[in-house]
This record gives sequence, structure tokens and C-alpha cells, in this order.
Amino acid sequence: MTRLFIRFYLGIIAVLIVAWLIQVYVFQGTTEAKNVAVIEEALSGGALSARDDIIAGGEENFAQSIAEVQSRFAYPVNVVDRSDRQISAKAIARMDQGEAVLYSGKMLVAIPDSPWLVELGPLPQFAGPTQRDVLVGLGSVLLLAAGAIAILLRPIARQFRTVEKTALAIAGGDLAARIVEKPRRSLPIVSAFNKMADRVETLLRSQKELLQAVSHELRTPLARIKFATELLRSADNEEKRQQRIDGIDEATDKLDDLVGELLSYMRLGEDAHMAPTRSVSVEDVVSEAIELYAPLNGEIQFGFAAPSPEILLTTYRNDLLRAIGNVVGNAAKYAKSQVQIAVAEQDGYVTITVDDDGIGIPAEDREAVFEPFKRLTKEKQPGAGLGLAIVRRICQRLNGEVVVATSPLGGARFEIRLPANEVA
Repeated sequence: MTRLFIRFYLGIIAVLIVAWLIQVYVFQGTTEAKNVAVIEEALSGGALSARDDIIAGGEENFAQSIAEVQSRFAYPVNVVDRSDRQISAKAIARMDQGEAVLYSGKMLVAIPDSPWLVELGPLPQFAGPTQRDVLVGLGSVLLLAAGAIAILLRPIARQFRTVEKTALAIAGGDLAARIVEKPRRSLPIVSAFNKMADRVETLLRSQKELLQAVSHELRTPLARIKFATELLRSADNEEKRQQRIDGIDEATDKLDDLVGELLSYMRLGEDAHMAPTRSVSVEDVVSEAIELYAPLNGEIQFGFAAPSPEILLTTYRNDLLRAIGNVVGNAAKYAKSQVQIAVAEQDGYVTITVDDDGIGIPAEDREAVFEPFKRLTKEKQPGAGLGLAIVRRICQRLNGEVVVATSPLGGARFEIRLPANEVA
């Protein structure tokens, strides 16, 4: 991470240097050239006039002619040998063509057919910064910008190093490692990283607990199959042999149900829905759930007060049916004689209430019933122990919730609450 920021900072420095070089090029190659041309055009007339006056006086009277010309200018006028001045070939060619040339702050004009040059200057300097001042000032600004960027990047680099260190700690097995968040000083990535770490830790812990529970639940039907197989070998008549085979079939069916429920539970942990949402009548879904479980619980009376007017939800119908069906089936499993279902819409939520007249659920156990393979009684009950855990996952995916309370019938009340106008 440190090397990354060093490379990033060096890249910024390189960009600033290139920007400074571009400014130097523009100033020297464009601005300066234009200024020289303007000065030459403005002063060439006076320089050529001074040369002509000096030529008219003759070479033997240069001193007198220079003195007369000098009286018309506010800066020095001299006649010098061109060999005393280091002038570029291009400037010499221009002067030989009769042009006045600005060179080192002086105007130079050649006297034809002679080694002499008329030199006017040094010329007065313009008020304002020189070329060097501009370039040094610009370089100083860019240098200050580089320093400011380094100061601003330092806390960011420190936090990213902390993120890297914490990520390596988590990768090494310390799932509790977190970054200390400082109010108004921590980057958003710190909070996002901690939330991600919390989510990862929760998922891994849930998977570990689920794996332990699955191992325990699988052991029972597998032990029954193994035991029945051993008894099958020792069966001395067809009746006993058939009993052992029936026992194996029963244990295999339970194992198949367990695997099916487990796959459903794990599939509900995925983020994506394969089926599209659609408008669903909650009354129709509840009625279908009752039709599924009423034949399996003939001694239980199912009551349903259909809502008026009809309540519609835009949601995933199969998920909703699975959630309501699991709650209705669980209520029928523990009810003594009746299960009552009601649907209502209030305060932006649709609530499906399922009451039974069974033994109820103690307040301290109402959260535990939604854990995978959690059973509150030692009595043998059908099912894999994942029904209510699946209900909670479905409700979470539909942006709702499921809660347990005491039913007016004396047993348990399950309430599924879903947003009325929100697509899950």
C-alpha cells in the first residue's frame, strides 16, 4: 500500500513538472517571440533613422553624428564592431537585409558594406515581472501544490495502510479485527470496510453453526439406516425383513426432506431472485396455503377471515406462499384444535397473522425459534427444523419481518409484516 501511494505521488509530481515545462515552452516560444516582434516593429523606425543620420555624416564624423543622434533618444546610441557582439546568424542575416533587430535589450542596425553596427540601448525595461520571475513564481506555486498534496495524502495513506493491515488480519483468521473509526476524520471506506467485515463474520459464523447443526441432524437418520441395515441382515422371516426395509425408507425420506429443506434455506441466502415480481392477491396465497396443510391435519380446524377489499402485493409469489405455508404448517403442528389466519393492511404494511391454541412459545425463546434446527421441546416432531428459519430469510428478502407473540387463543401468534407498496 505504501508503494502504491509513493507511485501515485510521484505520478502527481511528474504531472506538475510537465505542466511547468509546458508553461516555460509557451512563455519562451510564443509569448516572448510575440513581444520581441512588437518591440522591433515599434522601435525599428527610430533605429533606422538614427543609422541613416550617422551614415550621412560620414565615417570620419561618427562621433559628431552620434552626439547629434543621441540628443533625440533617452537611451545610449553607439557604433560598434559586429565582431564584438555574439549575434546569431539569423539576426545577422536580417540586419544585412536592412532590418532592425532586438538583441539582449538593445536595438541593432547594420551599416551597409561595413563591419559597423548602430546600437541603441540598453532600452528601458518594462514594468512588471521578468521572464525569470514568472518561471520561478510558477515553479514555486507548483512546488507548493506538490507539498500540499503530500500533506493531504498522508492521512489518506495512513488509513489505507490500516485497511490493508486489518484485511490481512482477517485473512489470517482474526475475524474480529476492525478499523477504529474516528468521527469526521475517517474516510467512508473505513465504515464500509467494517460493515463488510461484520457481514463476513456473521456469514461465516452462521455457516459454521449451520454446518454443526446439519452434522447433528444428519447423524440421526444415518444411524437409523445403519441400524436397520444390520437388523435386515439378521431378519429370519419376510415380515421382519419388510419392517426393516420400511424403517430404512422412513429414515431415507427424512434424510431427503432434510437435504431439500437445507438446499431451500441456503438458496434463500443468495441475493438474486430468478423469478420476476408480480401483483399477488394475499387472500389467494393464504387460501392456497390452507389447502396444502388442511388435508395433513384433519383434526385441526382452519379459519380465515378474508380481507375486504382485496389486498394486493407486488412481490415474489412463490416466496410469499412458502413463508405463509411454513407458518401455517408450524401452527397446525402444535395446535390442539384450531388455527386462525387474518390479513390486514395498516400504516403502509400488510400483516398476515397466524394464531393457534397450542402450548405457545415463552418470551425468552421467541428469537431462538427462527434459528436453524432449533426445537424448544424434546418431543419428536415431524420436519427438518428449518421451516421458521426459512420464513425469516424470506421476510428479510421481501424487506419485511416475522415476529412471535402470545395468541388470544392461548398458543402462539406469528405475524408476517411486509411493506405494502414496495417491491422486494
